[in-house]
Amino acid sequence: MAAPAKALAQRLAFACNGAMSVAATETPPPQAATQAQPKQWDGRTRTGTGILIFYYLFRFLGPRFAYALLYPVCLYQLIFNQRNGRASRDYLRRRYPGLRGPRLWWRNYRHFLSFGRVLVDRGYAFLGMLGEVKFERDGHEVIEQVLAQGKGVILISAHLGNWELAAYSLGGFMAQGKRIPVNAVMFKGESEKVEKQLKQASGEPPFRIIASNDSLQASIECMNALKRGEVVAIHGDRVLGAAGVEVPFMGAPARFPIGPFVLAANTGAPVVFTFANRLGMRRYALMARGPYLYQFESRAQRDANLKQWAGQYADLLQGLLQKYPLQWHNFFKFWETDPGK
Repeated sequence: MAAPAKALAQRLAFACNGAMSVAATETPPPQAATQAQPKQWDGRTRTGTGILIFYYLFRFLGPRFAYALLYPVCLYQLIFNQRNGRASRDYLRRRYPGLRGPRLWWRNYRHFLSFGRVLVDRGYAFLGMLGEVKFERDGHEVIEQVLAQGKGVILISAHLGNWELAAYSLGGFMAQGKRIPVNAVMFKGESEKVEKQLKQASGEPPFRIIASNDSLQASIECMNALKRGEVVAIHGDRVLGAAGVEVPFMGAPARFPIGPFVLAANTGAPVVFTFANRLGMRRYALMARGPYLYQFESRAQRDANLKQWAGQYADLLQGLLQKYPLQWHNFFKFWETDPGK
């Protein structure tokens, strides 16, 4: 790789430590001992073999049986999964100020049920039944419009609704009569055995996975994909390590990743915000907003630019949480302060 390109990739790798769900081995900077720090998310979604069992039940007994089984499973999670439960209740108290006692715990249970349903819904993709799901699309034509320009596009999404089911539906982008590859940046944290079994159940996914465990390699692959005019899909609502910026979010400062915006500013690729929300059984709303072009005004304005762009994303996400309050499945402590402080 030429020296300038490698240097750019190294800068992107540093910036993207959290934004692209990269390896969580970087040590955060020292903080004052008196400052409460959220527990760092380690990049792993602990769904494991239990979700695989749900997919087999989905296949042989039907989706309604799998949905019904969620009720006792989520009750078990409510009682014994205290780490995720605390994160859920922290979010819910911000979304519903004044929510306390049994009403808070009931909403916590429903939050777990929402997560369970979207996990089960992935069975439609894994088992070759995606045609049974109705997608109501709003604004997705902008993606094909920017792809026609040949610069690729960065899709920034969130752990909102069912991003993975949406990723399976993204395989049909066309430009100049050819199919455009989709590259999904994700942390390969599930066990190899479960991943192998899921591949056997669903076949090859209609998108290429860029493993974010190696931040430098992930940055290089993202840059190369954009140079080829392809799609790069990234989550924008989880920070690993220290690469993030604080912006107002639901009444308090929260830290958002900067990596997707650094990638966009350094490559010139347009950004489209995309989200997939569950409307009911076998019904999803796919929304796209953009395109946005990001460019640093100057070296001195870099931090201010990143804060502005992350704030734009946070405002859009907050608006969606007003409409789909139980579909943000980001079960870790997102804010450093307690609700109301």
